[in-house]
Amino acid sequence: MNPIRSFAPDLVANDFTSYWVYLAGPLLGAALAVVGAYMLRGRGGGLSGSQAAQGALFTQPKNPEKA
Repeated sequence: MNPIRSFAPDLVANDFTSYWVYLAGPLLGAALAVVGAYMLRGRGGGLSGSQAAQGALFTQPKNPEKA
């Protein structure tokens, strides 16, 4: 999907009726990615979130009382 390839003909024809897809698509995709990540990993943050960002698979603290 190359928005410039679609923008130039739309600019010449002065017809932007379907150009909204190129603007809304990435925004909607990013929002869905954030929701999906939140559902899979939870809120994040803290030590376990930092470890998960570094690629660790098992990020639960060994002793939750001290963490």
